[in-house]
Amino acid sequence: MKHIIRYYIAVFFVAFLLFAIVRQLTGNSDDLPAIEVPAELDSVIEIKRWLAIGPFEFDTLQTNVFDSFYTEDLEQFGITKGSISLAGIKKMTEKGIGVFIIDQRTVKIRLFNYMNDITKNTSNVYLVAKINSVKAQDAALILDGSHCYAGWLNGEKLIEIRKKYSTLKVGDRFVKVSLKKGENTLFFKVNRGTNKESWDLCCAIAPLHEADRIYRVNYDGDFVEKPVFNDSVIIYTGLYMSGKAEVLDFDNRIVAAGSFNYQLTDENSFVISGLDGLPDGFYKTILKVDGKRMEQTIYKGDYEKFVKQANDFVSKIDGSNSHIDDLKSAMYLVNFLRNSRPWNSESPSNSRYFCRNLVFWGYSLHSMLQNTAPATQIMTYRNENGYSREFIFHVGDSQHQNIPLIIVLPYEMITESLLEDWYTSNIDFIEGDNTLADEYGFAIAFIYAEGKNYSVDKTEKEITAVINRIETECNIDRGNIFLFGECVGGRRALVQLSRSPERYAACAVSSPITLSGNADDIPVNLIPQMGNTPIMIRHGINDEVVPIDHSRIFVAEARKYNLSIDYRESNDSHVYINNDYRRYAFEFFSRILGRQKYNN
Repeated sequence: MKHIIRYYIAVFFVAFLLFAIVRQLTGNSDDLPAIEVPAELDSVIEIKRWLAIGPFEFDTLQTNVFDSFYTEDLEQFGITKGSISLAGIKKMTEKGIGVFIIDQRTVKIRLFNYMNDITKNTSNVYLVAKINSVKAQDAALILDGSHCYAGWLNGEKLIEIRKKYSTLKVGDRFVKVSLKKGENTLFFKVNRGTNKESWDLCCAIAPLHEADRIYRVNYDGDFVEKPVFNDSVIIYTGLYMSGKAEVLDFDNRIVAAGSFNYQLTDENSFVISGLDGLPDGFYKTILKVDGKRMEQTIYKGDYEKFVKQANDFVSKIDGSNSHIDDLKSAMYLVNFLRNSRPWNSESPSNSRYFCRNLVFWGYSLHSMLQNTAPATQIMTYRNENGYSREFIFHVGDSQHQNIPLIIVLPYEMITESLLEDWYTSNIDFIEGDNTLADEYGFAIAFIYAEGKNYSVDKTEKEITAVINRIETECNIDRGNIFLFGECVGGRRALVQLSRSPERYAACAVSSPITLSGNADDIPVNLIPQMGNTPIMIRHGINDEVVPIDHSRIFVAEARKYNLSIDYRESNDSHVYINNDYRRYAFEFFSRILGRQKYNN
């Protein structure tokens, strides 16, 4: 009798699951509605709800793991890629294939979170979402995925990306789509290959003008596919089908150029070839699209030769050079990056990422060796024990008297060396903030806070040492020093504010951890010590890493003490598609500067 009851319970459960899935696929579920696109799409809509199918096993004796992406898992169930049916779902559930709903707060779908360690001999998962559009309209999909992924809209293939091991950029690929009025089916195949760290998909739908803006934000400084090149410069143009590209030497002479006009190329890439005759060295690539200008430094030729020559040069510099510690640290970083991963990685995106780092820090070192101050450089100071410590400093071309300075507090670091941590490799983060600093007229310093040896006291001393060192190179306005941090860095920024509120003109933090920490760095306990310094806090209500209550409780307590708090909530999670989401902090600091000028 018990077996019969269990059988009927199991049948009921499967029937209920299928019913729920069908309702989701037809957009009729009250609990999991389809994505609604209004007639006038004016902002980015992140897709966080999916029907997931898989993972599918493959025969390792017959199929190489790298070829498993091309396995036609769905054919045996009568399903063509890009479409789905109730009959197919029923067949798969009867065969024990996982069919489940993903409904989460962040745009980054991490499939490993749903696999329960079922990854041996499996690699493909299929994701389906419904988009209901009030009218027929053009829009853009903003995508990222790993290790291989392909996407279809209403059965038409949109994109296929292979051997991409990470989703660092999140807003990585830009695809124009035409939504029909009513229901549209979005379908993805996501393959992990041998990837044990990232099995992700990120997808959002955006109006074309906003997708264009995000492309320019995310790809300024990163649009060249091979930053170390010999013959050709390959440029990813996003949604743009027309524009102009130039390659310049550092005397601003154009050495190569080309234009593109509605050329449908592979993933919208544009190629300038025939550059093998150029002398080896650093060049600038300029991309001009829709009246906007983007720039990236690239290196032509034998990069190993450049590193060898730089090593020889630095080794001969004597100790009387006031910048010897800076040069040795910059040289160490270039060597570390060069040796950290093979350049010929089987992942084109990883190879581009590491080569971009090599060129970025290589050019910084090159400028230092030429006695030309680079916009971004490694700088050093001596700590209380006499040891050399590094920080990253950026000041734009508009260097002027009394320049305001932003101090960026880091996330929780994992090593004892800035030069060997992810910090210096996080170029999107650094270049994004550098661009904003230039736009609003700030210098900016990214400190390390002693890495894994962090303490409140050490960080306070480091900030003092960093400011003193910068003043040997620039005229910093000590009356306008600002603090900024995110997550753990947000907690650290608030703690430093409580230590020396008179030092800082303002503090801005994003998703700060305020309710936990060590005994001396729990911000909510330090509110009475924060003085009258203006504070800006921004937090996403869908933040899956730092709950929104960290900010809400802190702000409520701070207002009891009449602190000057500007608090803003957004619909975001901890992951952002656009690299300039920190603009709010620079706008806040700029307003503080404006008030001071007005009051004076």
